[in-house]
This record gives sequence, C-alpha cells and structure tokens, in this order.
Amino acid sequence: MKAGTAQKVILNLLSTAIMIRCGRVYKGLMVDMTISNKKLHNRAVAIISQVAEISEEAAASALDDANGEIKTGILYALGADRGRAEKLLLDSSGVLRTAIERFYGKEADVVNGND
Repeated sequence: MKAGTAQKVILNLLSTAIMIRCGRVYKGLMVDMTISNKKLHNRAVAIISQVAEISEEAAASALDDANGEIKTGILYALGADRGRAEKLLLDSSGVLRTAIERFYGKEADVVNGND
C-alpha cells in the first residue's frame, strides 16, 4: 500500500469513528444529515424504513411528520409521539442509539438485532 493510500484509509477510519462517537451514525447508517435534495430525501426514507422495519411509504410519512429530521422520524416510526421523540433525543444528547434504548427501556436489541 502506498503512503497516500494508507493516509486516506487512516483518515477515513478516523472520520468514521468520530461520526459514530458523535452519534451521527446508527448501525452504519448516516442518521444525522441535512436533506437538501431528492436523492438525500430518498436515502433518508430508506434509512427510516430499514431501521424501523416499516414500508418506505410509512417511512416517508414519518419523515414528513418529523419535518425532515431523520432521528425524530425513526422514533416516530417506532411509535413515539412528537413530544416523546424530541425529549428522548434531547435527553440522549442527540444520540439515536441511546434514545431508542430509553424508548424501549434498554431493550433496543429487540427491535434492531444485536450489534
């Protein structure tokens, strides 16, 4: 491996670790992105659908109800109402994994499988 390639790999690993640590990634999916175009909207719908295990139509509705906030949309799709979803995210410093664990009483693996 050449030095430039090795440097790129290390920087990618570092940035990925930072994103995970900051709570921007959940199960390998970027759940904290700004939806600025149709492609990103479709990706957000797919993320909600995958995490909550619901149809893309239901995921699109949850995303719309959440005003384009993916994390809030996921919590809606899992059954939280608006106030509860926002409080869960606030209390968990915006970390979706913690919010889901709190929503299910530390049993997030029941819905999302083991990590």
